[in-house]
Order: sequence, then C-alpha cells, then structure tokens
Amino acid sequence: MARTRLPMTHSDSSLLLDLYGSVEHEARWQVVLDTLRDRMGLESVVAQVLSSARSCLQQVWTARDSVSLRHAAIHDSWANSGANPRFHRQRALRHPDTGIGSDFQSLDHSENEHRAMREGLARCGLGPAFWVDFGLSPNSHFSLVFHRKPGDDRDVNAGEVEFLQQLQPHLSQAVSLWLKTSENAARVRTLEQAISATDLAMTSCDRTLRMAWSNPVAETLLAYNRHLGVRNGMLTAHNAQANAALKALVADAATGHADVLALGSPGDDPLHVRAVSGANQAGIGAAARDEVLLLIAAPERRVQIVPSALARLFRLTGAEAQLAAALAAGDTVSEYAARRGITTGTARIQLKQLFGKTGTGRQADLVRLILHSLSAQGNGTLPPAPVPPRPN
Repeated sequence: MARTRLPMTHSDSSLLLDLYGSVEHEARWQVVLDTLRDRMGLESVVAQVLSSARSCLQQVWTARDSVSLRHAAIHDSWANSGANPRFHRQRALRHPDTGIGSDFQSLDHSENEHRAMREGLARCGLGPAFWVDFGLSPNSHFSLVFHRKPGDDRDVNAGEVEFLQQLQPHLSQAVSLWLKTSENAARVRTLEQAISATDLAMTSCDRTLRMAWSNPVAETLLAYNRHLGVRNGMLTAHNAQANAALKALVADAATGHADVLALGSPGDDPLHVRAVSGANQAGIGAAARDEVLLLIAAPERRVQIVPSALARLFRLTGAEAQLAAALAAGDTVSEYAARRGITTGTARIQLKQLFGKTGTGRQADLVRLILHSLSAQGNGTLPPAPVPPRPN
C-alpha cells in the first residue's frame, strides 16, 4: 500500500514562497537556506551550481545560510575545494532516481578518502554531508548540500529523504525559472548596451505619447531640439499641428502600420521619425497600453566618422582616412584641402588612392560605402546641430 504523504505545514508553505521568491530576488536564497538549516537541525546548508567540465568539480555559483556565510573562509579552505574528495566525483549518486545522496553512500570513494573527508570536515567545524542535486546541462548541475553538526555522524534518514523528495520538484522548478530569468536579463542587458551604443535615437511611447524609455542619443536629441521634446513625461511636438500628426503616426503604428513623419522644414535642422509597432502580444504579460517604437534621425547633421576606425577597416593611411571622413561628412575635396592646408591636387591624389583601396570609382560610391561601414556607427553620440548661416 502506498504511503500517504502529509499535507505541507504553514512553515513549509513559507519555505516555498521564499524559494520561488528567489527567482527574482537572489538574496532570498539565504532565507531559504536558513529555514532548511533550522528546520532540520543542521550546521550548514549551501546551494551550489557546479561545473563538471574538469576532473575536479568547479563552483560556478554559491549561496550560503547565514551561519555558513560567517564561516565561509574556513569552509572554502577545505570543504568547498578540490581538497575534498567529494569534488573529484562526477555526480556518482546513491539514488540516481531521486538525486539524493550522502558522503556515507558515495561508493566511488575509498576508505582512505572517507577518512580524509571526515577529518577535513571536522577541521572546518562540519559533520558529514548529504545532498539533493539535478543536472542543468551536460557539464553542470545544481546541488543543495546539507552538513550535520560536528560529532553527529548519522547518515541521511528516511524522514529527511522523504522531505527532500517532496522539496525536489519545487527546487527544480524554481532553479529552472531562475536560470531562464537570468538568461533573459542577460539578453536584455546586451540589447540595452547595443541600443545605447548606436547613433540612432530610439524612444518608445503609447498612443497618448507618454514615454516609456529612450536611449542616450534620444535623450540628448529630445533635450536640445526645437521640433520635438519632452514635457511632463510626454513627447511634445513644436506646435499643435505637428503634435496631431505625431499622435496619428503613433496610433497607426500601434495597429501595425509603420510610417514616417518629418518635423520641421529643410534647412531648419528637421527631424525624421519612423514609428514601428512594439511587441504588444496578448496575454498576462501584455503591456497595459499599446507601445510604439520611434526611430528618430536628424538628417542635416554631419555624420561623425572616426578616421582611425576607417583606417583599420579599409587599411588606409592616416591622411586617406581623414579625407574619407571629411567627404562622408559632406565636405568637398576643395574644402577639405583648404582646411588641411594642402593643395587640391594633393587631395585628389589621395582620393584616387582611396578609390583603389576601397574598390570604388566614384565619390558617391565611396561615401555610400563609408556610411554603411561601422566607422559611422556605434559611437553612441549625437552629431551637433548645424550652425545656421549668419545673415549678410
């Protein structure tokens, strides 16, 4: 007849709440480990992610209960190091079906290793260990390690095994969620770094033009631009007509229709805005309001080309890279020559050398090549506004 399992107690419910809470708040692992240590009357409870890529297990991540944290240095001097024979095993478990094992049940250790383990743990103020673990990848696994108090040489008992069997599915689920959350957070950080490094201004807003976020280039552009700015958290165009046009653009984009809008007139440092529908999927994770991504360009501002990057990308000399950068920014050959204090003939010789090294035959092709290269991207800075000509 199968054994009837008792319902979880109030303290166990609190334990599970803290366990699942650790998915978003890693510091709550210590609360979980403290609870397990006190409930089971142990000296130490430690959670570890271990790599088995080498012959000796390597700690990738560790969380400790508060007592173990105070004694971390002495524990790490032997118990959590390659000196401990347990770190030389490749997850050889007594109960592979449950993932529960112990120092007593590690059949892959010799008697001398068991003796060295007992003596080493005693020097660290720890008794024998038992654990529950499960694989995360072919070369890594999660392990929850329990150490008894010094002098308590009992093996893991049937009641502890049953408790760990009940805990293991929750532990596995919480760790799986934690890893997925960490991976997603890492992807978000990578995307944020890429968005911050680009020279294209990006911001997002809802149908009412309330802003959600923006990258640094957009923050600078919106703070110092006569056509589009931010007021009380709302994107605001320079006049009522432009504001209505911007709202219409965003409303269309929210329904999946991408379009563009010009704010300002030619010669007045205008802005070009492209609205793209955001990820407004249905379901519990959907945004409370439609979110639209706005890509903003200031087309009359000189492109900032890094000559040193051009030189490395196209194997140019310093002089050739300077000329290429100037042409891409809008200078003529004569203007560049005058600014550099060289003859126009010398500049044209450099231009001919540029054509040869870049495989182009016309100045327009050369400029297009440069503007599509990474020398014109990734600075994360906004070109300054053009200086209006002085009246005569």
